[in-house]
Amino acid sequence: MDQVMLRSVLRNNGYTLIEALIVVLIFTTLLSWSFFSLSPLKDHIEKKAFIASIQSDLYYLQSYSSNYQATVKLTFYPNNNMYSAKDMESGEVVTSRELPTYTSIVHNSSLKEVTFYPNGNTNKFGSLYLQVKDSFIKLTMQIGQGRFDVQEL
Repeated sequence: MDQVMLRSVLRNNGYTLIEALIVVLIFTTLLSWSFFSLSPLKDHIEKKAFIASIQSDLYYLQSYSSNYQATVKLTFYPNNNMYSAKDMESGEVVTSRELPTYTSIVHNSSLKEVTFYPNGNTNKFGSLYLQVKDSFIKLTMQIGQGRFDVQEL
């Protein structure tokens, strides 16, 4: 009788090594699938954040020129992969931003610099193309009223 109880105790004592390895294998497989499905989402979020950043900088420059009654010159530097805005009266740098490593300014863009006047208008119109990983973003400055559009192509 003691041997029967001993066997039943030994059999119900835990999981075997094979069972534990199967559970770990299933868990790592599911985890790796979720990692690969999140990678495109990360790219999309980075791109949207970059577009929002450019738009907020342009709105800031327009409001700065209007509030301080100053002329602000925004210059894009394709070789340095950055853009910078300067108050033309005081010489103060209003904003300067390096583009993320996955982003570059396309060299054949027609728009290299824009001046924002105190009344909100700009001096130029045209398009600037930015390459973000596999896709392009088009920044279009429209003539009159200093309007702009940032869109993903």
